[in-house]
Amino acid sequence: MKNLPANKYLAGISNVFIMLLPVSLISSFSLLASNGATLFEWNYISDELKTISVLIAQLFPVLLVVFFAQYLASLYKQPVIAVITSSVLLYFIICLQWELLHKGSIIPINFPFAIIIPIVVSFIYQYLKLWSVFKDSHLPNVVERSINLVFSVSIVSSICLFISYCLEYLILEVLHLQLTMPKLNPESLVDGVIYEFIRGILWSIGINGHIILASYKIELFRITSESLALIELGMGTMPILTSNFYDFYTGMGGSGNTLSLVICVLLFAKNKGYRTLAKAALLLSIFNINEPILYGLPIMFNPIMIIPFLLAPIAGLIIAYFATLWEIVPPIMGVISWMTPPIIGGYLGTNGAISGSILQILILLIGIAIYYPFFMRMDKLSMGRTALDSLTERFFSSEKIDTTKAIGSYIPHLSINMAAQKTIEHLHKTGDFILYYQPQYDIEKQKVISLEVLIRHRSYSGFISPPSFIESFSELGLLPELDFWVLEKAIVTASLYADDPEFKISVNISPETVLVPTFLSTLTQLVNSNALNFTQLELEITEELLIKDEKETKKTLNKLRSLGITIALDDFGSGYSSIAYLSRFDFDKVKIDRSLLLNIETERGKKLFRLAVELGQITGANIVVEGAESKSEVDFIQSLGISCIQGFFFYKPMPLEEIIKLGLVKSIDDRVT
Repeated sequence: MKNLPANKYLAGISNVFIMLLPVSLISSFSLLASNGATLFEWNYISDELKTISVLIAQLFPVLLVVFFAQYLASLYKQPVIAVITSSVLLYFIICLQWELLHKGSIIPINFPFAIIIPIVVSFIYQYLKLWSVFKDSHLPNVVERSINLVFSVSIVSSICLFISYCLEYLILEVLHLQLTMPKLNPESLVDGVIYEFIRGILWSIGINGHIILASYKIELFRITSESLALIELGMGTMPILTSNFYDFYTGMGGSGNTLSLVICVLLFAKNKGYRTLAKAALLLSIFNINEPILYGLPIMFNPIMIIPFLLAPIAGLIIAYFATLWEIVPPIMGVISWMTPPIIGGYLGTNGAISGSILQILILLIGIAIYYPFFMRMDKLSMGRTALDSLTERFFSSEKIDTTKAIGSYIPHLSINMAAQKTIEHLHKTGDFILYYQPQYDIEKQKVISLEVLIRHRSYSGFISPPSFIESFSELGLLPELDFWVLEKAIVTASLYADDPEFKISVNISPETVLVPTFLSTLTQLVNSNALNFTQLELEITEELLIKDEKETKKTLNKLRSLGITIALDDFGSGYSSIAYLSRFDFDKVKIDRSLLLNIETERGKKLFRLAVELGQITGANIVVEGAESKSEVDFIQSLGISCIQGFFFYKPMPLEEIIKLGLVKSIDDRVT
């Protein structure tokens, strides 16, 4: 399960579903509004809204093909237009071939094909290298690219159609396999469990189980109607399993009893994205519409969430069956809309028996218990995925111009980028990014005054890698994403210790991140949404930032300081022209770089170090010396009147757990007692 976030296909599918979430929401709210209009007998408006909902829902798998094809093309550096064109074309043709697009219908709806076809198309492009057929022609660039597009799409489409026809012949003519559902007895509990299991499996791969199992539902509806007619004549009894029985006990919030999942997310999610999704989906879930959860979490094609998605409704089915059999609750009477909200549905369906509502509440609670361990696993995995997700999002946000002309000058840069991408991909496949902390120690006060946050990589075998991979993120322009990941994880973790006024963390921020237009608002929101105070946060910047955009940098730093955030100038003395910027910027702390400390064995080195300290002190900033590793270095630093030191002589970088064990930070239990 640890490898799931690093799987590029699952990551891509998850991101595509999230990007298409607005489409699902519009379709779902249109359906909800349509049913609302029906209550007021606004039939024309209701029909129009329902048509809109259906058309948008039909558009969803086509958009899935387009977006997933774009992701794969970007992932493998393939021509985006060619991969998308081939995938969409083949989606319609293959669906027609397999009789999934009936004559007279507009768009086929088949999620498995919408995912499989782009993967196959991308694989063929990658294997055959079809995007550069005419790379040395003297034709105009636009004409050349058009010819390449037509040629490559034709070749790929022909290969895929040949494979599709071979599979069809093998399955239907040779093996004589048919997609047939087992004959189910509508009055059998065992068959009811089988029905619910098959329906859940179908939904989890994007196939509407209601349509495939329509014959079973039709038979249920017939039995229900006949039983009601006999009861009106004073004859017969109501069977336990009726059409509404499944709606009210296994479909609360939609298939999979996903209202339990929505409540679980609202109560326990640490990931803000999940909580936001649950809030948006709650109203729809109350009316048993769950597409936003199916696509947004997602549940579809998610090996973690499919398990509770199958178990929760089966548990509800069995509990409700025996509760009805043992006459704890009355049987479901009548035929009521499937959109009737839970609790109300249980009350109305049992002819006003409060026990029906109580049973629904019980099933919802059991559903929460079933979903809880699986969702918490998802939530835990998601907290470490931000950097990977950002990398995935970059595939969508940047249009790469595919040209074979004048590319020679870019080859060295492309080579570096490819190496950087391989490095990051390898890191995601082999382990997780984690945070280490190195204490800054005050000799006079004899205590830790701050913890510098440092990113590390831990392999699944336990090996800790130094942060040499940061250069790879820089080559790909992903330093802001990496910084935001570190900031969020550090602030969320630090919030647990925020009630200790002496607790403080220091985070390194790259120049690229500070100059992101949304940096200030994002950081402010991050701190405000957690328990940490602004005064407990320190940002370390390098002099490289100061030479990039002096005006904008000064404005941003002043705003940060006005909030109470401490600003530290890191690596002072290691390069550029720090002295000039010391006079133009206000810093709360200046950190002397270890490179100056290495030369104090000579008289010249001592004088240079002493000068650097004096320059820092002139600004009124506190001085911290980095990299002290020996007693002689510490003694020399103390002789200059400096008490704040960071280095291996006192503490090496370590996980927060070790810092707590050493008593450098009070644990939560210690602070409570």
